[in-house]
Amino acid sequence: MPYFSVLFGSYFALKSSWESIRDRVVDVNILMVLAAIGAIVVGQPLDAAALLFLFSLSSTLESLAMARTRSAIEGLIRLRPDQAVRIINGVEEKVKVEELRIGDTIKIPPFESIPVDGQVISGQSAVDQSAMTGESVPVAKTTGDSLLAGTRNLDSSLVMSVASTVGDSTLDKIVNLVQDAQENKASGERISTWFGQKYTFFVIAAFAVSFGIRIALQTPTTEALYLSLTLLVALSPCALVISTPATTLSALAWAARNGMLVRGGEFIEIAGKIDTIAVDKTGTLTLGRPRLVEICLCARSMVSVGAESHGCTEEEACWHGSGALSPDAQRLLKAAAAAEQYTAHPVAEALMAAVRENGMVVPAASGEIVAAGLGVSAVVDGKRVYVGQRKYLEAEGVSISPEFIEHVENFQKKGMTVALLAHGDDIAALGFMDAPRQETAQFLKDVEQQGAKHVVMLTGDTEQTAKAIAEELGLREYRAALMPAHKSEAIEALVKEGGKVMMVGDGVNDAPSLAQATLGVAMGGLGSDIALNAADVVLMHDRLDRIPELMALGKKTNAIIRANLIFATGVICTLTLLSLFTRLPLPIAVIGHEGSTVLVILNGLRVLRGPQITRQPA
Repeated sequence: MPYFSVLFGSYFALKSSWESIRDRVVDVNILMVLAAIGAIVVGQPLDAAALLFLFSLSSTLESLAMARTRSAIEGLIRLRPDQAVRIINGVEEKVKVEELRIGDTIKIPPFESIPVDGQVISGQSAVDQSAMTGESVPVAKTTGDSLLAGTRNLDSSLVMSVASTVGDSTLDKIVNLVQDAQENKASGERISTWFGQKYTFFVIAAFAVSFGIRIALQTPTTEALYLSLTLLVALSPCALVISTPATTLSALAWAARNGMLVRGGEFIEIAGKIDTIAVDKTGTLTLGRPRLVEICLCARSMVSVGAESHGCTEEEACWHGSGALSPDAQRLLKAAAAAEQYTAHPVAEALMAAVRENGMVVPAASGEIVAAGLGVSAVVDGKRVYVGQRKYLEAEGVSISPEFIEHVENFQKKGMTVALLAHGDDIAALGFMDAPRQETAQFLKDVEQQGAKHVVMLTGDTEQTAKAIAEELGLREYRAALMPAHKSEAIEALVKEGGKVMMVGDGVNDAPSLAQATLGVAMGGLGSDIALNAADVVLMHDRLDRIPELMALGKKTNAIIRANLIFATGVICTLTLLSLFTRLPLPIAVIGHEGSTVLVILNGLRVLRGPQITRQPA
């Protein structure tokens, strides 16, 4: 009966050993087969059967566990439907997704997945982008909005124009990136693989030396062979070799499921060691669009000399973004918004947003005149209003008092972009600033908790503007007036100071800086070829909270790898000492060897639950 068990139980071991021999690799598979053969030779077929059974069981559990870590790719691939509804001359037809070409028109019914990237031609609906971006709230889509392959239409039908083919969509690029990441070994994994192969030769040599010494000590041949086989199993490095990949693959899978595309396990390890974070200001710490933060009514006459002062420096003359709008501020805001309502300038968007936030109605305007790059004028409430730069107002005959100019300069010193307004007898200054993200303060608190000693803001703004924004955000360090090349130099300087530097940017303008940093992170880089190619990590959604989560994931991964290596080494040392100084039964050595392997894998799978972050209120 034991021989039948050996015969049937040896299938997986022999198959794995043959693959190792074919690849010219001497590994633990070959060691286990040699141990089983040796046990049969010394007349212990039951021990051989137990060894092969436990080895096969361990290998099966290992395969199942590692398959869980690769489920991220399979899940991404399943996001794409097999067929699409193409519309040609008003006629709908079902075709394979592979047949779609750029420029084709396709229909996306409710609750169907979007097969390729494209743009909405007609229809309105909500789209679930959670599988791609990690964003839990559905996003409203209408004509002109972009759609990503792998996202899911919810409410009603959409008609879209195809912008990418299968193989070139954002979904395909992400799948390729995740596949490359899983094949790209972490530094610890490369070391353990190299060590495992070299160590295997040491194990074989130790077996031969042990057998020779025992024979020299006149130990019976079968006994010497049995004890040496036990030593061979005890020294086998299976748990040691699997310690790192079991953990890093789990980390990569969790990251992919949570909107973080990491180029390889190496970068997970690095994320856990970061002590300096350099962050591009625009679009990262801030939203990249202005918001109205101050309105000051500075005069009630458009005559520069002798203008009736309304107290530009007096608190009651100004409205600040944190307070309720005064009657003067309401009147000026409505006049400015009326003139700007039909322009696409960022200042116009900020004015309209302020109007909406305060529940006001924009009055009608007529006679709009746009001076490109300078300003706009229109007739509002029977009087012409001018909104724009100082030189634009002066060119239109609006003279500015010295007091007013001084106040404008004070706005600029605070880091504001200033638009001037003249309406009838009123003359005012409107102050705009790039809106900081609401989560920025919490982000700074969280990364500090994760070990970041320095957070440095990089910006192309002037020193005055950068200082004002840094103070508003609560940042102590910043670098101002930086061109893209200078940002790269700033990163290089931080790296030379000995820090592990993470650069966080949009992945488009920051490609050189991302490459220069120890770890480059592109935020909101979904759909950007530059981001996918330049960054080590791509965050699929504009969420700053992913940064501390990435750092925490790296710390947890590194901690589990260390624990696995210590445990695996401890088991090897214990079994080796027992096999040298006691008559350790071969099955016990096998149980210790295979059991440690399974425990190491299960410990690595704990990363699939993700990191636990205790957030302290900012």
